[in-house]
Amino acid sequence: MSPYSVWLSPFGWAHQALFEALPWKIRPFDHIVAICYVVALMSPEGKGPRVVPVRNALLLSGATTVLWFVYGIARGGGAWQASWQIYLMLSGVLFAFAIGAAFRTTQHFVMLAKVVLAVAAYRALMCWLFYILYIHTMRIQPAPEYITSHDDTVLWVVSMLIVTIHGIETPRVSTRIKCALFFLFLCGAVMFNQRRIAWLSLAMGLALLFVLLPPGRNKRRVTRWVLVAAPFLVLYVIVGWGRSERLFKPLQSFATVSTQEDTSTKARNVENLGLIATSNANGLLMGTGWGHPYIEVSSKYSIAEYFPLWQYIPHNSILGLLAYTGVLGFCGYWLIYPTAMFVNARLARMGNTPLAREAGVIGATQLLVCAFQYYGDMGIYYPKSVYMLALSYSVALRLPILAGAWPAPKGMRRKAQAPLREPIAVAPVANSGVS
Repeated sequence: MSPYSVWLSPFGWAHQALFEALPWKIRPFDHIVAICYVVALMSPEGKGPRVVPVRNALLLSGATTVLWFVYGIARGGGAWQASWQIYLMLSGVLFAFAIGAAFRTTQHFVMLAKVVLAVAAYRALMCWLFYILYIHTMRIQPAPEYITSHDDTVLWVVSMLIVTIHGIETPRVSTRIKCALFFLFLCGAVMFNQRRIAWLSLAMGLALLFVLLPPGRNKRRVTRWVLVAAPFLVLYVIVGWGRSERLFKPLQSFATVSTQEDTSTKARNVENLGLIATSNANGLLMGTGWGHPYIEVSSKYSIAEYFPLWQYIPHNSILGLLAYTGVLGFCGYWLIYPTAMFVNARLARMGNTPLAREAGVIGATQLLVCAFQYYGDMGIYYPKSVYMLALSYSVALRLPILAGAWPAPKGMRRKAQAPLREPIAVAPVANSGVS
């Protein structure tokens, strides 16, 4: 064991305690989430109104996953492999419902955003320390392909979007400076971790954030900033395209997924061809069911030696869903995504407080970031991407009714009005995040 492993993983014990499966194959973390969900439902606030389309789509997602598990096993699939494939999918649905029951006001979700920022800061600090004290100091060549983990991409990019929207909405210069410094701190971690998909998801997340900004002074200010920065960005692209220096790593991310294919891109393409072949061979409507491997069209990039489940857990989770569950299963599981995106975007534009609108923007952009991770880097099988996606679902499940952006179900409209009279409705934006 490396002498650096202990001090670079000071909370490794927590992972062992919470995320290692018990003898009955369920993790302690999921027991805790389920207990919190039941306790939350025991209070009147926990039974408050939900956005019905989001609730129904979440239930459909969970039911579809279970149904295709049974279908796959009935067709001769392996139960052990299938359990690995769907465990986090079901855990994410449970997590979304639990958060939606336990977090009942806009302020609760602001507190949750601060927790996300704190976790991102911790993970980024570990990344910086490992790079400076180990890779750089000891001149490790070649540098590792990544330093922390693949799904830290989602955590860092979402946090960068949180501080961006907060910096735009806050009126205080000191807070904007802090947001900018924290943004750069996370940029460094992303660069050291060398996940090219991070830069792609960040760029698209910032574009969606701009679109969702309501018309007004802040959007005009951001437009001016973009116009001022545009010539410098063009110069950066002209000078850096095709160069390998670390400063131009973001550009390499775009190049290697478009015009310049590297080994990683070629391996992903071979894997995608295998998933498409699996869909064609097993029927586009139903797929193979869970517990079946996808067809290997080439063994050139095989990683079976290091990852026995590699044919069951492809990098492209979206194509994987199509291969394993077909069009019907894909629609049943994924319907929650466009539903939550629409509801979060509606909250971003129609929320009755600045905090609620910020939550809607974060919820929508977070969905986009997670979609990139799902498509490009095993997102459906990494805890951070699954649970961050579930957080967006929980925002869409609860907040739009509390913020007046969605009508409460009939018979519950009187209950839905109570949270709107809280002081949170007039809270200044400066108290909504990092300050």
